[in-house]
Amino acid sequence: MSLQWQAAIQSGAPLLLMAAGIVLLMLLIASARNHRAIAQLTTLGFLLTFGVCLIPQGSVELTPLLVVDDTARFAIALVAAAGVITVLLLYGYVEAYDGVREEMYLLLLIAALGAMVLACAQHAASLLLGLETLSVALFGMIAYTHKRKRSLEAGIKYLVLSAAASATLLFGFALLYAACGALQFDAIGAALETLTPDERAIAWAGLALIWAGFGFKLSLVPFHLWTADVYEGAPAPVSGFLAAVSKGLVAVVLLRWLSPVALTQTPVLHLALGGVAVLSIVVGNLGALQQNNVKRVLAYSSIAHTGYLLVPFLVGGVVAREAVLVYVTCYTVMTLGCFGAVTILSGPAGERDADHLYDYRGLFWRRPLVTSVFAPMLLAQAGLPLTAGFLAKLYVLAAAVERHAWWLALAVVAGSAVGLYYYLRLIVVQFLPKPGGMRREGVLSETSVTAGIALLLLFVALIGLGVQPQPLLAGVTEVLRLPP
Repeated sequence: MSLQWQAAIQSGAPLLLMAAGIVLLMLLIASARNHRAIAQLTTLGFLLTFGVCLIPQGSVELTPLLVVDDTARFAIALVAAAGVITVLLLYGYVEAYDGVREEMYLLLLIAALGAMVLACAQHAASLLLGLETLSVALFGMIAYTHKRKRSLEAGIKYLVLSAAASATLLFGFALLYAACGALQFDAIGAALETLTPDERAIAWAGLALIWAGFGFKLSLVPFHLWTADVYEGAPAPVSGFLAAVSKGLVAVVLLRWLSPVALTQTPVLHLALGGVAVLSIVVGNLGALQQNNVKRVLAYSSIAHTGYLLVPFLVGGVVAREAVLVYVTCYTVMTLGCFGAVTILSGPAGERDADHLYDYRGLFWRRPLVTSVFAPMLLAQAGLPLTAGFLAKLYVLAAAVERHAWWLALAVVAGSAVGLYYYLRLIVVQFLPKPGGMRREGVLSETSVTAGIALLLLFVALIGLGVQPQPLLAGVTEVLRLPP
């Protein structure tokens, strides 16, 4: 075997492991259904993938469509870690499901593979392939508890609107190809500098459509209307995976393809995206203030967080690239933690998850360990010190201040201040007395232990990133090859 092939196989090992795991899982499900074995195998696949990503390697172009570099390995490791947490949360949730359970893990692996392809994409074709692989698997995961009307409705909404967003992306890339004659990201960035006025107008239209498609995937205003309904209807672990991994990987692929040239050449688009970021912060926070449903609060909160995340893309610069990866990492931990707390209180048997505000009244006295994790996760979403959320927002503000984008920095600060109110509201209600009794709930079982391990790991990551962020920052610096 030549050295070139050996390097390609080593670099492509994460994708190969995921693909092999999907095939093996299908064979096992077809031969014998065993929920525990399938969950264990899925966890093992994610752990192996995470471990492979830690092996130091150079940048390797697998095909003209895919490149596996340090940025891709960082994102793949994040997806694998999120996959492990999601399996631990799903195990107890799906165990009580009255129907087939094993296919949920198969869909999770397929979604993770699509996210990993996104992380490696350097061409419009691979971007769309990864995005659609991720989206199609999420359709099934969202509507998996199809006996619930809300779950089925959420799946149909996501299916229809995601198809419209994909069509918009395709049309945008078609216009961009007509203007630039290229679909590789670096070639597009180079071609934008040499366009004639007529070609530049076509390219601007294409970029606008592409951003509209990404706006849906990131639930940016005004493409956010699906978010609250889908998060509410989907099973709680799936909502967490959708919010964390789907949005995070779209942000990573934007970091790869969106060069500063694409925005500086289109000042109107730059101004429009600035308005979208501010509107997302305003609408997300104001929308969350009006909700009594915990999953809808987290949905509107995610819209605001996406607005914060868009700020580094707008300002550009060295700190901005760092800010994107730091924010995506911290946001993944916070989001999985919040939806993990919802998951451990929920189950597929009823008409809905434990998502109403009243369900959390007196939670500290009934389930003190859950509150001990949920409350810090909410404080982190607000950006309080000693948590990962503070680190994430600090980097976003640093990126805005470095480029003197004071109006964007002010929007981030004001949005965080408003968000503190509804996060504190969710925390305070957990300490209020609940009529009808305050006895301890929950029994020690295999499923409760697995979910508890997931919450414990997320809590350690949340506080660890807030108190000792140097390992993450050093890793991000190494990934982006930034000067010390």
